[in-house]
Amino acid sequence: MKSHPLNPFFTALLAAALLALLTLLLLAGCGSPPAGEPQGEGLASSPQAGAPAAAGQAPGAAQEAPAGMQGTQPPAPPGSPQPPAREITDMAGRVMTVPGEITSIFPTLPVAAIYIYTLAPDLLLGWNVDLNETERSVILPQYHSLPNFGMGDAVNYEAVIAAAPSLVLNVVAINEGTIDQSDKMAASLGAPVAMVSTRLEDAPEAYRFLGELLGLEGRAEALASYAEATFRDIDRMAVPEGDKARIYYGNGEDSLETAPPGSSSGQIIEMVKGVNAADLEAGDGSRIRISPEQLLAWDPDVIIVNGEPRASLSGGTAAQAILANKDYASLKAVQNGKVFGAPNAPFSWIDRPVGPNRLVGIRWLAKKIYPAYFDYDADDEVREFYRLFYHVELSDEKLAEIYHGSR
Repeated sequence: MKSHPLNPFFTALLAAALLALLTLLLLAGCGSPPAGEPQGEGLASSPQAGAPAAAGQAPGAAQEAPAGMQGTQPPAPPGSPQPPAREITDMAGRVMTVPGEITSIFPTLPVAAIYIYTLAPDLLLGWNVDLNETERSVILPQYHSLPNFGMGDAVNYEAVIAAAPSLVLNVVAINEGTIDQSDKMAASLGAPVAMVSTRLEDAPEAYRFLGELLGLEGRAEALASYAEATFRDIDRMAVPEGDKARIYYGNGEDSLETAPPGSSSGQIIEMVKGVNAADLEAGDGSRIRISPEQLLAWDPDVIIVNGEPRASLSGGTAAQAILANKDYASLKAVQNGKVFGAPNAPFSWIDRPVGPNRLVGIRWLAKKIYPAYFDYDADDEVREFYRLFYHVELSDEKLAEIYHGSR
């Protein structure tokens, strides 16, 4: 049989149709990732509005707050042009060159780690200590596994150098000694070391400096404004001299390590218009050991105790120990039920470390000592602080848990 003269035309048409169909099938198969795979680039650690609690998070634990984490910018795609290096002046007046894009920051001390975590947690290279159970109860789960690089003489310099941070943050009392220390550290680590003042009253300036440095001005302003509002609300309350409470602040497992007047560890006592009962000279340190007899001689109106955070001894447990100790039964504070433990989740509200974690302590302690002079709702203030600074919304159960550790 002879072939039809149009067969070659139909053959080519059929081949083209089959090729087009095959192309469409291939494109349809690659159009979206399989279920369970990432849908795109972004901040994996940044909570979104309405997001459920992280896997493994205990019922009643702090929930992620969307407002607390937004503002951190995702890194530029690989291969894209990097912003040029720039010159900055830190809070010590030191001029240095920093990368145009800062992707990680090493904190030299826990105070610096708290500043980074509260402002831009995704930039935190690691911690300076292993997080304990109390700290983990509030710190978001995705930051629990960050490495511990140590602090002071115990810093693991080799590990820090290997991690190649964009910046080192040193939050300390600014003086000639710490400036020299920062310069030497920059040479040892091969990274710029920015200095920030550890003075609590400098917290607004510290946050604004870091916000400008990191391109997070809006988020930093929210934290700076909270700090300023706290100082302003406390300053405007006039407490008559005759009503000012004499306060003893105790640290450690026996609560016999105290902070003398003028020390950074006892700073909040003066800020809330109390009188530090520890009649001692500060000397070289911010805390001094005393005897039980010395505490009995001072006979303070109020006792605030911090416990031992690194030993997981809460302020509440330390307060109960004083109330139950027969040797202290004659103390005015014990007889009047004015012995309080400082909350310490994730960090102490009064001391240790002397960082922005103390801002909420000012609100709490002022209301605790002078309820008639301060008309704000302490629970509301605590919730707002944790939302802004620690990126969590406190449930009623979690708030009660934080307070329970303090009573």
